[in-house]
Amino acid sequence: MANSRILLISDATDEVVATSLQTPAHAVVRVADTAAAIEAEGEHEVVVIDLDVDPELVIDASREIRGSSKLATVPILAFTHSDDIEARIGLLEAGVDDVMVRPFDPRELDARVEALSLRYQRSRDISRGGSGGSSQSVIVDRDPRQHRVIAIFSPKGGVGTTTVAANVAVALAARTPDKVAVIDLDLQFGQIATHLNIQPRLTVADLVRDEVALRDPGVFQTYTDRHGSSLAVLAAPSSPDGAAPITEAIVTQLLGTAGRAFQYVVVDAGSILDERSETVLAKATDIVIVVTPEFPALKSVHALRELLAASGDELAETSFVLNEIFAREILRPRDIEEALGTKIALTIPYDAFAFLKSVNEGVPVVAGAPRTPAAAQLNRLALKLAGIEVAAVAADRGPRGFRSFFGRD
Repeated sequence: MANSRILLISDATDEVVATSLQTPAHAVVRVADTAAAIEAEGEHEVVVIDLDVDPELVIDASREIRGSSKLATVPILAFTHSDDIEARIGLLEAGVDDVMVRPFDPRELDARVEALSLRYQRSRDISRGGSGGSSQSVIVDRDPRQHRVIAIFSPKGGVGTTTVAANVAVALAARTPDKVAVIDLDLQFGQIATHLNIQPRLTVADLVRDEVALRDPGVFQTYTDRHGSSLAVLAAPSSPDGAAPITEAIVTQLLGTAGRAFQYVVVDAGSILDERSETVLAKATDIVIVVTPEFPALKSVHALRELLAASGDELAETSFVLNEIFAREILRPRDIEEALGTKIALTIPYDAFAFLKSVNEGVPVVAGAPRTPAAAQLNRLALKLAGIEVAAVAADRGPRGFRSFFGRD
């Protein structure tokens, strides 16, 4: 079933754009000029202009599309044969939403078209009165004395939820020693222990078999391992089989006791939406959804927001964090926000070396590369979630520096 309905205006002598758009995810209607486009039947979600003419005529075509009542609000992606900045500005001023230069990568075209399509679907749903969740995503002011359960989740794997969880937890532990725990509830193949270079003595699977530990905060703490930052770590089961006894009710009890044992509990909730992860989201005081600048991740998060909105459940404040895992920008932040229908609370900048070194050595970026922009943003996220003002941290920073909190494991 096609996900995006595309109107292609093309008189190009080759079929490169048309062929690239012909995928199972796209329903494409092709016409030769703007007059035919305006008369084309059906509802379209993206207009792609691929005219083998000079930029001025492409600008005229864009203005005609914007001037038609039928297509005035539909996003436009225009191709140009020149990377001249003035030509691109002219297209944007004429109402074009995105510009691509020939030659191009078909994967980039697919990502850009799908982002525009999602944006249009979202704005259409809002105009029709659809719920779709909040249009804002910000980290609200909070009391730093309050106990908090911070859930890190994404409906798509491979976007960095474990990296974010480990770094947020270590950053909080550096600021509030002995008051922070991280729990790995990515129950298939959780990697929090690997990211922290810890060989766990016990895991979540061991703890849930002890009814006293599930009830008593003091006994609960004995099941955790200690990281050099003073962070308490409760690792995921060593194999997926260990997750079988961990039910929705167990997760509820586990988080309740953890919340009494520690002021801040960071939970890596993984990337599988099931009864257990839904329980984590329902019990959290703060939710962080990690997304990357690629279409599959955007589509998964968009679907998650619609699902949660349709459920009617009252969830905690949700912050969307963009993890820039690519060296080259594919989708702009504005495109991402419009596709998701929500604001990005914070962006983690691309730094392949710092993160690769971090994972290989088991030292979070906030500890191993504290001066990098990525570490600065992860620290900012942690402090905001905890309600600790960044200005207060700067004023309170002593001569010991950040590294002094971390010893050898």
